[in-house]
Amino acid sequence: MRSVFIYLILFAVLGFVEVNGQDMHHQHDHKQEALKAGEVQSGHSLYHLNNQFITHRNEKVKLSDFAGEPVIVVMFYGNCTQVCPILIQNSWRLYSSLSESTRETVNVLAVSFDTENDSPEVLAEYAKDEQLDISGWHFVTGKDTDIRMLAMMLGVKYQKDSGGEFAHSNLITVLDAEGNVAKRVEGLNQPMDEAALLIESVSKNSDETK
Repeated sequence: MRSVFIYLILFAVLGFVEVNGQDMHHQHDHKQEALKAGEVQSGHSLYHLNNQFITHRNEKVKLSDFAGEPVIVVMFYGNCTQVCPILIQNSWRLYSSLSESTRETVNVLAVSFDTENDSPEVLAEYAKDEQLDISGWHFVTGKDTDIRMLAMMLGVKYQKDSGGEFAHSNLITVLDAEGNVAKRVEGLNQPMDEAALLIESVSKNSDETK
């Protein structure tokens, strides 16, 4: 009886440790899902970057190709099943809140930092699945060094773990007509009113200067 009693105590203790270990693991994972975005320097146009990217349509583009109009930039990766779909939906929420005339001039760049897996073909399927293979939306990939340079300029942090998942900043960035960071929306399901008003203003000013 004594040995059975001792066994039950050990079983209970080990079970407690295992459950709490799992809770700690999940809490760690949850914290790792979102990395706080870094600071960015104002007055540094991203259009000066000479980095070349490839879209989900297999088109080669540079950021400077979009000069003169506002651009919405979001960084994500295709195998992300929880946070990134919300980021993409939030980008769509911002885009769809714009007036029809403004939407015709705005470009959205969804940039993958999983350069190993997110080929143009994979991104094409992703865009199709999200029903976002539409004019003005570009799901892009590129060389790892070019993606990291862009992330640094945007203040987006990301880190790959041993399981192939990424901890990353949840950030949507608005570039003005000159390619400067004009607005950043950090976090999920945040209000988009200020970002939308800024885009409308940039688009209007761009039209007036043409």
